[in-house]
Amino acid sequence: MLLLVLLAILALVAFGVGFVVHWLFIVAAVVALIWLISLFTGGFGRAGAGRW
Repeated sequence: MLLLVLLAILALVAFGVGFVVHWLFIVAAVVALIWLISLFTGGFGRAGAGRW
């Protein structure tokens, strides 16, 4: 019985970690895309700076 409870807890933890890691991967992909766009458009925070 204890083994069954431990297995259920392990399954819940694995499901939670998989859900969180999946969303962290999506967030990392979005951040990387924003970084690439800012790299090609001149970056953030340099709106007033002249381009040489």
